[in-house]
Amino acid sequence: MFFDITLYGSLTIFLAGTLWRAWRWFSIRIGPEASDFSAGQRMISALKGIAAVLFSRRLLTFFKTLLLDVFFQAGILREDLPRWLAHMGIFFGFLLLLLMHALEDTVALALFPDYVSTLNPYLFLRNFFGAVLLLGAAAALVRRIRVRPPRLFTSAADGWAMAILFVIVISGFLLEGVKITSHSAYKGMEEEYYWEDEDLEAFWVEEYGLVSPDAKPPFDAEALDRGREAHADYCADCHSRPQWAFLGYGTSRAIRPAASALDRAGLPDFLWTIHFLACFIGLAYLPFSKFFHAFSSPVSLLVDRVGDEAIRDDPSTRGDPANRVTRRALALDACVHCGTCSEHCSVRP
Repeated sequence: MFFDITLYGSLTIFLAGTLWRAWRWFSIRIGPEASDFSAGQRMISALKGIAAVLFSRRLLTFFKTLLLDVFFQAGILREDLPRWLAHMGIFFGFLLLLLMHALEDTVALALFPDYVSTLNPYLFLRNFFGAVLLLGAAAALVRRIRVRPPRLFTSAADGWAMAILFVIVISGFLLEGVKITSHSAYKGMEEEYYWEDEDLEAFWVEEYGLVSPDAKPPFDAEALDRGREAHADYCADCHSRPQWAFLGYGTSRAIRPAASALDRAGLPDFLWTIHFLACFIGLAYLPFSKFFHAFSSPVSLLVDRVGDEAIRDDPSTRGDPANRVTRRALALDACVHCGTCSEHCSVRP
C-alpha cells in the first residue's frame, strides 16, 4: 500500500511539474515580438511548425539531430572530451537501467521473452550499466570539485540532484549484495516454491554467497553434489552465479562477517525501502531540478536545428515570429549554466 501511494504520488508530481515546465515554454515572454502573441497562439504556431516538419525534407534533419546531437551529444564532444565521457556514462547508464531494470516488467520482458533479472546476461548487464552510471556521475563530480572549468555554475539544486542519483545507485547495489548473503531471502524462496533441502542450502553457501546460521562450511563433497543436483532441479532456471553481478557480489563479500546480524536487523527490507523511495523522490524532483534538461535540451536542439534549416530555405521569412519567441523561452529552460557560451562570446551576462 505504501509503495503504491508513493509511486502514484511521485508520478503525479512528475507529470504536473513537466506540464508546468512545458507551459512556461509558451508563456514566458522574451524578445521584441513577445507581447504580440498569447500562449495559445504560440502553441498553435508550434503545432503548425511540427506538421510542416513531418511533411518536408526537414524530417531528415530532425532524425540526424536526434541521433548525433541528442543520443551521442556531438556538440559536447566537440567542446570537451572528458565532459562528453561523463555525460555519456550518466545518460546511457541511467537510460539502460531505466529500461532494463526499473521498467523490466514493461520493456525488458517485451523485448526479451526469456528475461529473468537474476539470469545472465541480464544479471551482469544490470551491474555493468550501474557501473557506467556511477563512473559518469563520479567524473562529473570530480570535474566540478577539482577541475572547476571557468564560469561553470553549480547550485544547491545540482548538489541535491547528484545526491539523489548516488543514493539510488548505491542503495541498489547494497541491496543486491545484502540479498546475496540474506538467509531470510533464501528462506522466502523456499516457502514460495515449496522446497526445503539441507544439501541445497549447503550448496548455496558454498557457491552462491549465502550466509546461513544453520549450514556451516566445510561441507561433505557428496552433500555438495546432491545440492548441485537439487539446484539444477529447483533454481538453475532462474539464478546464474552471483559473481556475474560483480558490484553486488563484491558488496556481499565485504559485509559477509556481519551478514547474519544485518539480516536479523532487517537490512534487506530497509534498503529496499530506501531504494524505491529515492527513486520516487528523484522522479518527483526531476521536473524541478537540473536533470530536466534531459528533456528540455533535446527539444531545444531539435527545434533549433529544424528552425534554422527552415530559415536557410527561405531567409526572407526569418521563421514564424511566434515560434521565435517560444524558441527563446525553450533555450532559456534548456540552459545548464555550463559556461560554454561565455567561452566563445565576449558578452558575458
